[in-house]
Amino acid sequence: HFHVPGVPIPQGSKKSIPHKASGQFVMIDAHPGLKSWRKAVTQVAKAHVGTFSKHEPVALVAEFELPRPRSVRRDHPAVKPDLDKLTRALLDGITDAGVWVDDGQVVTASITKRYGDPGVWVSVYSLGVPF
Repeated sequence: HFHVPGVPIPQGSKKSIPHKASGQFVMIDAHPGLKSWRKAVTQVAKAHVGTFSKHEPVALVAEFELPRPRSVRRDHPAVKPDLDKLTRALLDGITDAGVWVDDGQVVTASITKRYGDPGVWVSVYSLGVPF
């Protein structure tokens, strides 16, 4: 179990920019805070979670807490950022931490987002070592 404080950043949206030297276009992540968010996830996961073997199935529970804008009165953040893009950044950060070999090992997940103190609460469980 671990908690990563800070505003969760989605991963997945890209933008194309021209490379200065070659003039060719390169794709970069659209959100400038993504790199630091993934680094924070990696550091906290590395400090709090053991490692799972290569083919070990894993369950993930994650609860993203997003800041509620002052003008918003609704109970749930049924708006951007998309839950799948938030999850993509989380899984890649956990992979970078070496918790598992590949995020394909996650065979079941419960992922939610709500308003609260910004960050993500994460639990990772083994579903048993394959034979």
